[in-house]
Amino acid sequence: MLSYQHVYHAGNHADILKHYVLSFVLNSLNKKEKPYTLIDTHSGSGLYDLLDSRSLKTGEAQKGIASLLDDYESKNIELPESFCNFLTFVKTYTSENKYPGSPEIERKLLRKQDFLSLCELHPQEFVNLSENMNGETSLCKLSLHNQNGFDVLKSSTPPVTKRGAVIIDPSYEESSDYENAAKTIIQVHKKWSNGIIMLWYPLLAHRKTEIDNMVNKIINAAKNQNQNIEISDLKLCVNTEDSHIEVDLDKLSDHKKNPPRLYGSGMLVLNSPWHLQEDAEKVLKYLTCVFFQK
Repeated sequence: MLSYQHVYHAGNHADILKHYVLSFVLNSLNKKEKPYTLIDTHSGSGLYDLLDSRSLKTGEAQKGIASLLDDYESKNIELPESFCNFLTFVKTYTSENKYPGSPEIERKLLRKQDFLSLCELHPQEFVNLSENMNGETSLCKLSLHNQNGFDVLKSSTPPVTKRGAVIIDPSYEESSDYENAAKTIIQVHKKWSNGIIMLWYPLLAHRKTEIDNMVNKIINAAKNQNQNIEISDLKLCVNTEDSHIEVDLDKLSDHKKNPPRLYGSGMLVLNSPWHLQEDAEKVLKYLTCVFFQK
């Protein structure tokens, strides 16, 4: 299915978790001069207009990144430097009513010796991605693929420059996405055991079985391969698991305040960098206070 368009959700709580972890990983890799490879399997268009009618329709950016920046700037809260730097980076975009997707973050943080591979299957999203990425010269060595990101990842690992990472962020429109993500990551990790693998996943009560199976399969396979592997499984909940109630369309008007199905999201990281777990735990505690719907 190719109906998903991220512009409706850009800058929401899930993006904040995903992009904070991504920026942490990239900055960690940047601590050494050695080049690395970054593969983004589900890139989207890379840069989003927060004044777009689709973004305004959902209001997710206003409830997400805008609310977070307001709270952060109004309080004197001690937070990890990694998170403060991330918010400073994002604010350079939100001040111009934009929000940076993962490709834009990657393009800005990767260096001239690094390799960035962006994959996007949706035809129009790929056109948007190409325009956004080619509009300004990138320092890194950039390649764009209008292909299935899982296929590109499997065929290109281990990469020539084996130091690096991959971020996997499917739309989960189909239930098969959970199984495909698990199979792909297990296969890739066997070939690229030192690669940092990041997987974003939704928290949905009606998909709890699929989500738990996916995460457990990946963790168990990784530990069977290396019992000492560092794994972070970071979850941000903005509501309770049972907060959403399925309602017939003809009765929807009586449930205007019914929370959406997505009550949070998670980031699973294999070969988690040093201090990610420690910093993220502090950040998640703060984000929960900001976003949790009372």
